[in-house]
Amino acid sequence: MRGVVIGRARRPWSQLAAAVKGMVVIVAGLLLAACATYTARPLSREAVATALAPRRATPYWAARAHLLLPRLPVLTIHKGEGLTPDLAAVVAVVADPRLRALRAREAVAGAELLSAGLLPNPRFSYGIGVPISGAGLSKAFRVGLGLSIRSLVTRKARLRAARYHSQAVGLMVAWQEWQVAARAKALVYELLVGRREKRLLTREVRALRRSVELLSDAEAAGYATIGVAGAARLTLRETEMARLAIRRNCALKGLQLRALLGVSARSPLFLQRGSIAGRFVKPVPPALWLTGLAHRRLDLVALRRGYQSQDAALRAAIAGQFPAITIGIDRARDTSDINTLGGGVSVSLPIFNHNQGRIAVARATRRLLFRTYVARLYAARTEIHHLLMAMYYQRLEIRGVRSSVRALTHLEAVYHQALARDRIAALTYYQLLGRAMAERLLLLKDEARLAQLGVALEAASGRFDWPKAAKKGAVT
Repeated sequence: MRGVVIGRARRPWSQLAAAVKGMVVIVAGLLLAACATYTARPLSREAVATALAPRRATPYWAARAHLLLPRLPVLTIHKGEGLTPDLAAVVAVVADPRLRALRAREAVAGAELLSAGLLPNPRFSYGIGVPISGAGLSKAFRVGLGLSIRSLVTRKARLRAARYHSQAVGLMVAWQEWQVAARAKALVYELLVGRREKRLLTREVRALRRSVELLSDAEAAGYATIGVAGAARLTLRETEMARLAIRRNCALKGLQLRALLGVSARSPLFLQRGSIAGRFVKPVPPALWLTGLAHRRLDLVALRRGYQSQDAALRAAIAGQFPAITIGIDRARDTSDINTLGGGVSVSLPIFNHNQGRIAVARATRRLLFRTYVARLYAARTEIHHLLMAMYYQRLEIRGVRSSVRALTHLEAVYHQALARDRIAALTYYQLLGRAMAERLLLLKDEARLAQLGVALEAASGRFDWPKAAKKGAVT
C-alpha cells in the first residue's frame, strides 16, 4: 500500500522531469540555431584591388553624397562635364577610401547599441549526487533556473547612452566627410588658379623667347648691345623657373585631389573653367555665419550627442548602485527520495564597493565633455571672425593689386616705345616686365587665397552654400 502511494506521488514529478528535459532540448536547439557563424574574408590582393578600383562619377554619386551628408548641394552630373569645386566635393565624400574606412566606425557603434539593448541570459544549473555509502534510496539531483535583475535596472540608461553614442559617432564621421568635401573644393580652386598661372607664364615665355631670338640675331649683326640681349635672357630664365615651380605645385595638388576622389594617380582631371573668387567678392554679415552655429556645425552637434550619451552613462552608473540580485527557482531531490520545489534570492551587500568608482569616472567625463563643447564652440566662433577679417583685408589687397596691374600694364606699353627709341636701358624695361608678371601672378594668388578663405568659412560655419551678399555699408 505504501508503494502504491509513493508511486502515485511520483508520477506528476516524473511527468514534470520529462517536460523539463524536453524544454531543455528545445531551448538548446534554438540556441544553437541562433548562434552566429564564421564567414571568411581574406585580405587578398584581389579583394584590395577591387576595393581600390577607380569608379566613374554618375548621378548615383550625387544621390549617395546627399544621403551621406544632406548639407551638400543636390547636383546633376552630365556626361563629359568638367569637374567643378562643388562636384569635386560631392565625389570626394563618396569616393575617398579613407572616408570609407572611417565609416566602419558607425558599424562598430551600431554593434555597441545592439549589445546595450540585449537582455541578460537566464542561468541554468544542474547537479547530480550518487550515494556511495549509507542508506540512500535514490540518486540526488538539483535543477535551478535563475535571472539577474541588476542589468534590467540599468538597461534603459545604458541603451540611451549607446544610442546617443551611435549618433555622435555618425556625426563625427559626417564632420570628417565635411572636411574632405571642403578640402576637395579648395584643391579645385588651387588647380584652377595654377592652370591660369601656367597659361599666363607660357604666353610670357613664348614672347620672351621670340624677343631673345630677335635680339640674339641683332646682337650678332651688331644692331643690339650685349646688355639688351643679356637682360632678355635673364628675364626669360626667371620666367621659366617660375613656370616650373607652378607646374610642380599643380602636379602635387593634382595628386592630392586624385587621392580624395579615389582615382589613380595617372587619371586625367577635367576641370570646368569659371570664375575663381566671384562668389566670394562681396562681403556677408557675420550674423549669417554665426546664427545657429551650435545646431548646424556637425562636430558641435556630435559633441552634444556625446554629452547626452555620457549623461545617460552617469545615470546608468548611479543605477548600478542597485545591489546584484539574482532570483530563481529550483527543483531538487535528495538521496532519501524526497522531492522539493522552491525558489531563492541572492543579494550582494554593497558594503565596500557600491559603484562609487564608475560614478566618479562618469561624472568627471561628463564635466570634461561639457568643457570640451564650450571650448569648441568658442573656437568655432573665433575661427569664423578670423576668417571674416582675413577675407576683408584680402579683398582690399586684391583691389590694390588690380590697380597696380593696370598701372604696370600701361607703363609696360610706354617703356616698350621708349626702348624702341633707345630712351631707356634694356635692363630697366625687362625688370619692369618681370615686376608686371609678378603682380599678375600675385593677383591670381590673391584670388585663390580669397576662394580658399571662403571655402574655409563655409566649412567652419557648417554652411555649404554662400549666403546672399550684404547690403551696402555692411560691416565685415
